Amino acid sequence: MQAAQWQQVILTDLRKVLAEPFFWLILLAPLLLAWGLHYLLPSLAERFQNFDLTDYYPIIVALLILTPPLYYGVVLGLLLLEEKDENVLLAVAVTPITLRNYLFARVAVYTLVSLPLIFVVHELIGVIEIDRTQLALIAIVTSLNTPLLVMLLAAFCKNQLEGFVIGKGMSPLLLLPLAMFFVPDYWHVLCGILPTYWPIIAYFTAVSEAGSGLFFGFAIVMAIVMQTLAIVWLYRCFDKGLTTA
Repeated sequence: MQAAQWQQVILTDLRKVLAEPFFWLILLAPLLLAWGLHYLLPSLAERFQNFDLTDYYPIIVALLILTPPLYYGVVLGLLLLEEKDENVLLAVAVTPITLRNYLFARVAVYTLVSLPLIFVVHELIGVIEIDRTQLALIAIVTSLNTPLLVMLLAAFCKNQLEGFVIGKGMSPLLLLPLAMFFVPDYWHVLCGILPTYWPIIAYFTAVSEAGSGLFFGFAIVMAIVMQTLAIVWLYRCFDKGLTTA
């Protein structure tokens, strides 16, 4: 795609998002939640001294840093479903732009916007110290949740209503790896088949005093591999469904 085409795609999406207050709320939600928890968590920890809330800070923060890519993925996924329902995507597929380039441009923009927000959300909460290099790597692999969720909605939903329902229903599955915090020994490794497991285990390894640098690197590599494979598979499902519709 040429620069002018990229610009047109971005401006079109921006106009659609600004026209829907619901999308505003979704996009701003991670920052609002992080800002609220910045003040709420220390207050609650001080108030309930018989219960050590600080032990649960990692799971709370891990949940929050997942929200930017997931929420941005929902917004773009719903926009694509609207275009899918109106046969816009089929029209794009026969233009010189090509559907693959069109999707790549939009997914890339939303992913790149969600990436720094992971940093911002983590630092805004401000209850956990972490090496900045490790946080950067975690942010990169976590941002891959944006195209993952976009392709998930685009591949298996026919319209925006189904997107809302399936997106809401998939949330527990996407967040299931957080259960590792409560599972004894290494049983949580069974969640490794889920692409979202590896960014979370990478974060837990980075903030754990007993965390291994070698395992952190392994988790980062697995996060890239598993999420990339899932995105490619979902795109193929989406493309096949679109051409046979």
